[in-house]
Amino acid sequence: MSQKTVDTGKRVYELYAAGDLQGVAALFSQDAEVADGGGLGLKGAAVGTLHGPEGFLRSASESVDALADYHLEIDDYIDAGEAVIVLVRISATGRASGAQLEARLAHLWVIGGDGKVIRGEVYRSAEEALDAVVPVGQPRPVSLAVSRRY
Repeated sequence: MSQKTVDTGKRVYELYAAGDLQGVAALFSQDAEVADGGGLGLKGAAVGTLHGPEGFLRSASESVDALADYHLEIDDYIDAGEAVIVLVRISATGRASGAQLEARLAHLWVIGGDGKVIRGEVYRSAEEALDAVVPVGQPRPVSLAVSRRY
């Protein structure tokens, strides 16, 4: 399932870059769990968990509402079996504060057997994201290096 998983992860970002949030939401299972947009959805900083396609749309709108001049650049896709980890660089300006944001994050997308996203989380590093889906002591996947600016 790993190539299908990576392809789903890539599709999320292609649709997002095209501004098709409804298209991205259609890739989410009704039971999907995603972190809210607070704290960029960062594991441990997000306020709560949202559910399904509507949860993704709410999380995305929270980020858009809070950030101006938002840019996302993909550094890498990492095939983690039933999950894909997408290493990203985000830059933006806080709408309320005017503060500049520059962050490198790891987006984790767990894909169900039907090819839909069932879990979305954000981590500070690839290692943290891998720890969430690959048991300690198991071999780490080889990354699929790409770079694309959105």
